[in-house]
Amino acid sequence: MKSCVVTANYACDPNKVWLYLTKPTLNNWRKDVSGYEESDDGMKATEKNTDGGETQIVFTRKDKPRCLSCNFQKGKISGTFTALLLGGGDSTSVECTLDVNGLGLFTKPAKLMNERLEMLRQTLGA
Repeated sequence: MKSCVVTANYACDPNKVWLYLTKPTLNNWRKDVSGYEESDDGMKATEKNTDGGETQIVFTRKDKPRCLSCNFQKGKISGTFTALLLGGGDSTSVECTLDVNGLGLFTKPAKLMNERLEMLRQTLGA
């Protein structure tokens, strides 16, 4: 298992960051996701990836707008993701923890997480 903790800061309200984290196709901010389907209760989701694969997500915690936690599976890759949102007003700090099984020997989870947080930063303009 590979693990990482990554922190990012955004100059906007935590509710806005939460909205984007829970809606990967909103304004096409996640360039690696082409579609997203969510269960009626919002606790299960499927991401359709641009590489043709699918990521199955089961949310274990959704405390809007402070904490988001889930388990995920994409092919042989599985793991857990947790995001803690701190701050208020026009400032949000996001601390993300990622634990992954099945990544290649030289793949670094922190790099993958930073790429996605940078996509979010560009979309938020923050």
